[in-house]
Amino acid sequence: MSMRYCIRLPILLSCSLLVACATTTEQAEETRLLSLADDIAAQGDYATATTLYERAAELSNEDVNINVRLGDARLASGDLQGALHSYRAALEKNIDTPTALLGLGSTQLRLDKVESALRNLRQAAPALDTPTAWSRLGAAQALLGKDTAVSSFSRAADLSPDVLDSQTNLALAQSLAGQHDAAVAQIRNVASSPLAEDRHFHSLILILILAGDTQQAETIEIPDMPASQRQSLIEQAQQIRALPDTGERARAIGLAGY
Repeated sequence: MSMRYCIRLPILLSCSLLVACATTTEQAEETRLLSLADDIAAQGDYATATTLYERAAELSNEDVNINVRLGDARLASGDLQGALHSYRAALEKNIDTPTALLGLGSTQLRLDKVESALRNLRQAAPALDTPTAWSRLGAAQALLGKDTAVSSFSRAADLSPDVLDSQTNLALAQSLAGQHDAAVAQIRNVASSPLAEDRHFHSLILILILAGDTQQAETIEIPDMPASQRQSLIEQAQQIRALPDTGERARAIGLAGY
């Protein structure tokens, strides 16, 4: 073996070790940043979490999940265009990522791009099979006046039987679809829970009015609700009922926010 070769071999080994050490250091830093960002996002500080996710994304160009988490933080902070960019970046790496499809569809729903949202949420919901995914799909369907919203909200309610908001959403979807008996029975069950809150009783009055039962809306027992507030809710519900289009009624009810 020549002296020149003997000298070159240790140099090559040293370079390889340096690259390996640098890679390991970057991976450790990425893991640390993600853990810290997740903790901060869980506390509701999405602006700080976004900055940390951005730094983690710079260290790992191939990790789809980082882009999704960055999109989630941006969406939660109200940065809708930033969220779109992050979810699209994730899908460019893997077009079949259901969490990215959910995030993209949810953002499009917030931007009132309902048809685009429906296309993406229709793929995400069955793949993820979570209450959130089915509820977002149901909202898109309802806003487009589709009775299939009932099936989507029904699945969300089945997956979260103890969550009153999920059960209420189902009742609202049934009401919009003209399934008034089912809707009234569903919302009465929600209102009978000791955990029912003001918004659930508001939905009870709304659904009774949409069902055409004004007398029940005026007399049904609602805890701690002044007569003036009840009358105001009844009048608002009557205005919603008078809207000619199911999608308009869904928008007035507020399903776009779910």
